[in-house]
Amino acid sequence: MALGFIKKIFTFGKDAEAAPEPETTPAAEEHDTLLEEAEAANPEAGLHVPAEAEPDIYPLPHAPDAEVEPAEPEAAETVSEDAAAPEIADEEPVAPALPKGFTTAEPERETEAEAPARRTWFQRLREGLSRTSSQLTGQIAGLFTKRKLDDATLQDLEDLLIQADLGVETALRITDTLAAERYGKDVTGTDVSRIMASEITKVLAPVARPLALDLAHKPHVILVVGVNGTGKTTTIGKLAAKLSGAGLKVMLAAGDTFRAAAIEQLKIWAERTGSDIVATKLGADAAGLAYEAYEQAKAKKSDVLIVDTAGRLQNKAELMAELEKIVRVLGKLDPDAPHTVLQTLDATTGQNAMNQVEIFRNVAGVTGLIMTKLDGTARGGILVAIAARHKLPVYFIGVGEGIDDLEPFEAKDFAQAIAGVEQ
Repeated sequence: MALGFIKKIFTFGKDAEAAPEPETTPAAEEHDTLLEEAEAANPEAGLHVPAEAEPDIYPLPHAPDAEVEPAEPEAAETVSEDAAAPEIADEEPVAPALPKGFTTAEPERETEAEAPARRTWFQRLREGLSRTSSQLTGQIAGLFTKRKLDDATLQDLEDLLIQADLGVETALRITDTLAAERYGKDVTGTDVSRIMASEITKVLAPVARPLALDLAHKPHVILVVGVNGTGKTTTIGKLAAKLSGAGLKVMLAAGDTFRAAAIEQLKIWAERTGSDIVATKLGADAAGLAYEAYEQAKAKKSDVLIVDTAGRLQNKAELMAELEKIVRVLGKLDPDAPHTVLQTLDATTGQNAMNQVEIFRNVAGVTGLIMTKLDGTARGGILVAIAARHKLPVYFIGVGEGIDDLEPFEAKDFAQAIAGVEQ
């Protein structure tokens, strides 16, 4: 009976929501009998488990929980714990002791990168001529170590200067001056460098001139010639940037119609410099393009018209015919056009540059030079030899691809950079 009583207590309410079973009198009587027997065996059970109060003592599982107000002491404890929370958050973790051979990495601090100091023009020029300068000065220093100046030494020096592409004329000037000052005496590499810089300056000074523009005569036509790869198109873009930056109205003509890259590159330069441009399809007649460009430049009252040209030396006869036709067409539009004929020279080509000047001077009547690609691999001594032989003005030199890397030619700076002499 006790087992039946316990079973009734722990299973009460589980099937409360189920439909009531059909009443059976025998089962009910049996239930009452069992209950009476249990109460007789344990008289106090009625006090703890009254039949009517069982639903209150054992609520249904799905019944809503009764709302109970929290006791005040517990609320006080909660407030106390919340107040103590910031103190726990402020505590810094203790770093573990690392074994020997280890250290704690410092957190990287973000620092503003300092802008590199802009190098002076002479520093960039000297870097561009570093190949010629370092090779030449090193050989000269080795030649004059503990040695007096005699005929044999002068001959060795002359050979070194010629190998550096300075030319025979300039080499003789340097050796003659050195012999006049120091013959039979001890000579150092510094002495030779000083005399070399002075003599090269004398050779270059007459050709270091500014490019003269007759702005009263519009447009001033500049024809740019040179072998492919010498930097014609880039030089044109830099010239346009300088002129347009000074407030002049510039028009460009993409006359190298045999290279699609040259046409596209010139269009980019025109956009960057705010210049007008006349271009045509690949393979078109370059002389016809020059004619159209001149007419448009005159109609738009452009101050300067710069005409690009092809430079295919593999077929000299065709190149000569094309350049001559361009010059002839421009001459019909203006008897003085082209007013300036610039040739670009690649400083890395050495003696080939001398041959190129001779070809283009005969074909297009070159009136001035621009030396490009003085980038550290250059053999810039050839410019001295060209100046000594042809006496052509050297207007600009370039030491890089940037707009600011084309600067007016300064004879003294160039000579000192080659000779390795500080300013």
